[in-house]
Amino acid sequence: MQVSSNNIIIIVVIITCTFFIAAAALLTYVRMYNERKRKHQEEKKTMTGEFEKQLMQSQLETREETFYQLGEELHDNIGQLLNSTKLLIGVSQRTIPNPPDTLITANETLGKAIQELRSLSKSLNKEWLEQFNFIENLEAEVARINSARSLQLHLSHPGSLHLQADKQIILFRIVQEILQNAMKHAGAKNIYITVKEAGTSLTITIKDDGSGFKETASAKGVGLLNIKHRTHLLGGTVQWQSFVGSGTAVIIQIPVNTLAS
Repeated sequence: MQVSSNNIIIIVVIITCTFFIAAAALLTYVRMYNERKRKHQEEKKTMTGEFEKQLMQSQLETREETFYQLGEELHDNIGQLLNSTKLLIGVSQRTIPNPPDTLITANETLGKAIQELRSLSKSLNKEWLEQFNFIENLEAEVARINSARSLQLHLSHPGSLHLQADKQIILFRIVQEILQNAMKHAGAKNIYITVKEAGTSLTITIKDDGSGFKETASAKGVGLLNIKHRTHLLGGTVQWQSFVGSGTAVIIQIPVNTLAS
């Protein structure tokens, strides 16, 4: 009888210890789970804050670039149109009373100047950033660079992107920086930009026929790190394929929401 009681006590002790061990393990698991959850929320909060910071920075950079282009266009393009209008009006005044052709031409030229002024002023509105269109602005950027005739950009793209406007701003700044790097350092004659959507993935390939570079030597450049950081904020990846003397290809891949309008 004594032996049986001891066995019962041992069994009770074992069960009790097992219970406490299980409880301790459960509490440890819950604590670890809550800690991971807290860290995940903090990381998510940090990423959100960093995204908003980069978005604001991209908006400021885009506006600065727009102001610069506005000054250039006002001086070089619209200024020439208005001068031409003034010249044509002067010709008309000297040829009165029969100046219909020159007056019509002057009217058309003045109309072009007004249209371009409206187009440029629209880019200074807050609504322009809120409805930012990556494709339209990339087309304008390509046209601007090609007009200088120092090199040729070739663009292939879909009609639109399934991507929020704020993300399109950051993506545009990424592409702008890649183009600026290529123009400054690659010595290229041609740059080929291909934009493709396949399923829930957007791929942008920017390839030049320039001098290329050693990836190991340039991987830590500030410009490249900035491009990587912004691409990461969009949930995507970026990679460089380059060999000295055979040009460079930059491939950006980011997720898109195909259900977005």
